[in-house]
Parts: sequence; C-alpha cells; structure tokens
Amino acid sequence: MFMRNPFQSVIVAASAIMLLSLVSCKQKKNVYYSPREITCATDVPKYDLKLNHIDLECFGVHDIIAVDSMIVAITSDNQALIKVFDYSGNVIARLSPSGRAGNEFLTVSYCDQNSIIDGERHLIVKDPDYMYRYNLTGSIRNGANLKPQKLLKIPDFIYRANSFNTLFRSDGSYFQYIGVTYNEIILSASNVTENPDGSYSVTNMPEIEFNPPSYTLVKPDSSITTFDIYPKLPHFKEDYWAQFLYFSIVRLSHDGRKVVVADAKQDRMTFIDLETGDMFGLRGPDCLDIVDIADTGSPSKIVEGACQVVTYGDYIYVLYDHNTVYEEDHEDKPIDASIRVFTWSGEFIADLIPDTPITNFYIDDKTGKLIAIDDDEQFYIADIEMPE
Repeated sequence: MFMRNPFQSVIVAASAIMLLSLVSCKQKKNVYYSPREITCATDVPKYDLKLNHIDLECFGVHDIIAVDSMIVAITSDNQALIKVFDYSGNVIARLSPSGRAGNEFLTVSYCDQNSIIDGERHLIVKDPDYMYRYNLTGSIRNGANLKPQKLLKIPDFIYRANSFNTLFRSDGSYFQYIGVTYNEIILSASNVTENPDGSYSVTNMPEIEFNPPSYTLVKPDSSITTFDIYPKLPHFKEDYWAQFLYFSIVRLSHDGRKVVVADAKQDRMTFIDLETGDMFGLRGPDCLDIVDIADTGSPSKIVEGACQVVTYGDYIYVLYDHNTVYEEDHEDKPIDASIRVFTWSGEFIADLIPDTPITNFYIDDKTGKLIAIDDDEQFYIADIEMPE
C-alpha cells in the first residue's frame, strides 16, 4: 500500500514562431497513433504526500537528481554548474565551473539517465554539442570534474526539432527520439520588407515542411528498428500546432527493455517493448485528439499537463499540473500538481497529492526518497512506499 502521508512546455524560438505563423506547410493527410489505443481509468485512489522542507539554498536550478542519498542540482551558476548536497542540505561538492577545458562544460543539462559502473555513479549529461557520461562519484572524490566520456554528437538539425533525447542501454544499443522537425529556412534581404511603422514583414517565404517525430532503436551493429507511433502528420490549419502537440518526454525502464513516451501536450503515453516490438497508446483523462485540432484549426482546450516523468522500480511517476489544462479564455492559475503513478502495462493505479505545489522531482533508486523543488526553488523530501 502507499503511505497515507508520503507522496517544459515547448519553447519555440521567436523566429521559428514567426515563420510558422506566416506560411502553410504541405503535409500528408491522416494521422496514425500506435496500433493499439486504450483509455486509462480515472477512478484511482488518491493519497496525500507529505513533503518536508530541506534547508538548502541553491538558485538557478534547471535539473535535479536524487542518487545515493545525495541531491544533485544542475544550475546556471557559472561558478558551479553542478552542485551536490546531502538530504539535510549540507554541501558535498561544488563542481564544474563553466569553461572550455577538456573536463568542463560551458553549459550542461541532465539527460534523465544514470547508472553505476564499477561501483561509481555516472550521469548522462549534454552540452550544446555532445552527450557525455559523467563520473559523479569520481568527480566528488577528485574535487573537480573528471573528464567526461563523449557518447554521441548532438545532430546539427536539433535546433529545428521540438525535442530530442537518446537513452542508452547496457548492451551498447540506444533508443533515440527526435521530435517534429522542419526544413532549414534561409532568408535573404530580399525576403524582408520594412513597414512604415518600423516593423518588418517577410515576403516570398520559403515553404516550411514538417517531418513526423521518429523513434528508433540503434543496435551496436548499426542496425536500426523504427517504431511508427506517428508515421504521418495531418495538415494543420494553424502551423504552430505541428510542433507544439508532439512534444514528448521519453524514459527507459530500468531493465532497458521498455520505453514510455509521454506526449506532454496531449495527456497521452505510448508504451514500447523494445524486444518484441509490441506497442500501445494510453489516453489520459484530458487527452486531446490531434485530428480534431488539425481540422478545426485551434483547439478550444489546451493541455500542457505533464512536466516530469520519473521511472522508479516497476512504476512510472508523472508530475501533472492540472491547472495547465485550460479552456480558450483561460487565466493564469497557480500550480496544481499531482503525481500520477502507472505500471509498465499501462495501468493508472494511484494519484499522489503533494501538500506543496512542486515543479520538479526525482526518486533515489537506492533509498526510495523523493526529492522535489517548487517554483521558488525551495527543496523538499518525502517517503515513497510502493504498493504490495
């Protein structure tokens, strides 16, 4: 039983938004979801989740990880991009000053995977150019970053993709997700006209074409298996939705066998068995139908609910902000988040209601402690007890 008292929207560059609003795209009609679509139950038990405040001061945090009874904060602090604390908030290490040396990053972000290799904890991180394996344990011991191991070059076209992630398996293969992309648009002075009011208009715009997201398993022998969740895109009357609706958060099961793709803007998840190829879609209570949106031009309801997905043990935890599901005439509302708990077979089994609105969280795979942060960058800790 659960304890009774335990526990990015898409950013589109302004220039891309301008381009998307000015042109129409040629699309193949029809949209396909996974071969099997089911709707999840909504009458699940709800449990209060008590969060205890941690006296920890750390600002500019954009990723948190809980591992080995430590809190790792990835920050925008150029003096220490990676900061490590114990559960009480005491500083363990301040690592990775921004720089260009071989063991430094100019900027760094967490890629939602970590593992233990030869008894030491490694994080998968990335900068604008590469994904790396970073030895956290060794860097703490050394008092400075050990040189990270380059794993994969970030594709050059990534700035034209709405999301991207690569998840590495222990057998040397990796699962790669590339969100909706559009073709490279090159503008010249002849495309831009200055208006009398000082604003600018774009004329003779090259046509934008969108490509569906791709989901592939790349094996050590370079063979590729493709999973067609969305093999085609519909023709959207408003081009912006072609990128917005397909933003996904992708996570790998701990045994490396399965992948969950959470479509954050649809309230929908796809489960993929990488060994058998079996695949099904799970539609949540707020699920939006892409075909309806394509046909009507703009939805009357918007979903931006899922903001974090964490896999722990045999379960998937989805941080879902209910106040981002709003009608056309919405007003900004305070955070109203719960943590939805799913099994890998697609069962929605519980909804955890934190007593403090949180914006991000992680679960330590050794201790089961949940570490969370709120909009004011206050840190919290909670106990999670799994169902029997």
